[in-house]
Amino acid sequence: MDNKDRDSIIGDVPATGQLDGTVAVAGEVTPTDWSVMPVVKGSEDSVVMELWRLLKQEPALIVSAGYVLLSLLGLWSSYFFYLRFNLSILDYLQISDFLVAGLRDPMYAGILAGGIFLAVVLGWPDTLRRRNPARVEALRARHWGWRILFSKSPLTSWDTSGMRPLTGLTIAVVFFMAIGAAQYSMKKAEDIRDNGAGASVTVHLNGDAAPLKEQARLLGSSSAFVFLWWPEQRRAEALPISAIKRLQSVVLPPKAVAVPLVSASRTKTAAE
Repeated sequence: MDNKDRDSIIGDVPATGQLDGTVAVAGEVTPTDWSVMPVVKGSEDSVVMELWRLLKQEPALIVSAGYVLLSLLGLWSSYFFYLRFNLSILDYLQISDFLVAGLRDPMYAGILAGGIFLAVVLGWPDTLRRRNPARVEALRARHWGWRILFSKSPLTSWDTSGMRPLTGLTIAVVFFMAIGAAQYSMKKAEDIRDNGAGASVTVHLNGDAAPLKEQARLLGSSSAFVFLWWPEQRRAEALPISAIKRLQSVVLPPKAVAVPLVSASRTKTAAE
């Protein structure tokens, strides 16, 4: 046996060389990949990947696309907010209002983060199945709980939907943001309408010597209107900005200063 044959055999087992020149150890187990990031492999032709390639070629479009999406979210939320007051907000908005609709409440950023977190957590079983197929099958064979967790259901796998993982994850985030923003806006409106929440303001109209007696709740504003809720009359109103002379917030009562008990007792003793 020549040197070439000796180098190709280790004992009775042929040597298996890796791409980097190292030799694999017999019986070596591939470590489990617990990453929660969606699997990119196999999603090269998905809509999300196509859009991502386009955005990488034109980075300026990232800011524009994000701004448009945030504006759409703001319009969506504003619609459900003013719907609780029977106001058709879209009839009062101008083009400039559409562009800043999503910048009025920082809660939208929290809704976005919550949507991403929920979609990643719900998609984690599908991600583990794609990254570690052998490990997942071994777990499924051990216990019925693993079989339920890694089953191909609409909540744990994108296979039943026929969508790529990245596309499904993106749609899930958008869906969560739409539902979450609508619920948040309606709850905020109901607190103002029924529970007396919101900022109280005194309205002083142009041409009037004194402000209106009833205090209103400030709902919001646009480039041409101010939206108010009158609790006593149980009605909402859109006043043109040109008709308002002043909006004044309600004066808060001074904060009461607590007198220490020790100082009070000393003062009483000195008086005696």
